[in-house]
Amino acid sequence: MKETDESVKFWEQKTIEAGKEILFKSFSRFIGTRNEGMKNLTGLLYATEDNIYFEDFEKSSMFDFLMKKKRDYEKFMMDFPLSEITEMRRVSESSAETCINGSIKEAKPQGKIMGFFNPPIWEIKLQSENSLFFELFEPDGLVKLVGK
Repeated sequence: MKETDESVKFWEQKTIEAGKEILFKSFSRFIGTRNEGMKNLTGLLYATEDNIYFEDFEKSSMFDFLMKKKRDYEKFMMDFPLSEITEMRRVSESSAETCINGSIKEAKPQGKIMGFFNPPIWEIKLQSENSLFFELFEPDGLVKLVGK
């Protein structure tokens, strides 16, 4: 991500809030949690040496600007310990959505051919046997940090 004065201040504040250096950051889309329904939130996923954080940001459109209409927005934030992750793998978006909706228990890995046409969705499996699904725009750093 390109750093501006505003983004440098933002990340300095996040480092203070986390109490540790931020080792990974990426734009991300949180699709949802297994059996808990779709979220489909765009935001930031970032990590310290021992925790992963996601927070969304308010979307606005040109229509909102022209109509000067303020929509109800409730900030969504989550975090979980890195030590809770048992596996991180690429899955297809359609199987992730089916898993999120509770129709299947396990998301299917993304096929090699479909990987050329569709961005992978990353399934993060936790010790609680729950799974979180994210589209990551810069996944390499997180994959390396998680190491699973």
